[in-house]
Amino acid sequence: MPAAQQLIVGDAVLYPREHAVGLIYEVYGRGAGERPGVQVLLSDGRDLSGFSAEEADQFLQPLGHTGLRYEFLHVGQLHADYHRGHFAAAFATARLLAGFRDPRYLSAR
Repeated sequence: MPAAQQLIVGDAVLYPREHAVGLIYEVYGRGAGERPGVQVLLSDGRDLSGFSAEEADQFLQPLGHTGLRYEFLHVGQLHADYHRGHFAAAFATARLLAGFRDPRYLSAR
């Protein structure tokens, strides 16, 4: 069983299923006694939406914090912020962090 993760907004993650780099853009509560879930934005702009804490442990590989500060309001705002370049620096940092594991991530969008 994978180790329990404590991901926060701005953390970079690998999503090996698609060989993609992502950012945690929201952490959400799931109820009393449950670890929070996370929402992930991939570097190509796709919103993977929510992962329960258990799914995050299984499917996401944490890379480290990118310095991103973000307050999620709604999907339309997320989409607009992505296209405005709000996440560009964080994704550049995420690709660099991922490149230490696998150099192919350095050129991934």
